[in-house]
Amino acid sequence: MPTVSFSNIDGTSHQKPNPGGIRQVYVAIARDIQGVWPKEADITAGEITTLPVMVTGKKFAEYECPDGTVDASSQQSGDPGYMSYKHMINFSLAGYSKELIAELQKHRNAGSVFIVEQNDGTFSVVGSSDNPIYLKSDFKTGKKGSDKRGFDLKGEQDGQMWDLVPLKDTLISQIQLLPQA
Repeated sequence: MPTVSFSNIDGTSHQKPNPGGIRQVYVAIARDIQGVWPKEADITAGEITTLPVMVTGKKFAEYECPDGTVDASSQQSGDPGYMSYKHMINFSLAGYSKELIAELQKHRNAGSVFIVEQNDGTFSVVGSSDNPIYLKSDFKTGKKGSDKRGFDLKGEQDGQMWDLVPLKDTLISQIQLLPQA
């Protein structure tokens, strides 16, 4: 992914929609992915062109989150000569149940890799199997009936080699997901 020189680019989205937000969140425990994914060799022309090889029987799970509660982001930082990227994800899970608590326990001291679908239909990978996202959760009961009750989750990983990179469109239908519960 080295770059040689600058190119002309129009980053204005002039007369085109540019919606923010996330539609879908897929998650896999990093140890459920064989080897390193994604790695630099998986990125061609600014997109990830391979899917991970999963440990036998393992698949991505889909988390359904309340509308407007998911955010994935990245940040380039570091001094000249030491720059890298930080990947971040934040999302909420409404409610309180033994099933939610059991699912969140799976994230304790276990890194994850996320695939998120942005509102324009673009899928991006957050984290990697060798630099996974570690989630921290915060539960709130709310003070009264109309308050939000549920879990807010945040995770980040510093030291990524690349920004959030789109997943090649032709791979989306091949992502192996757990069946709906």
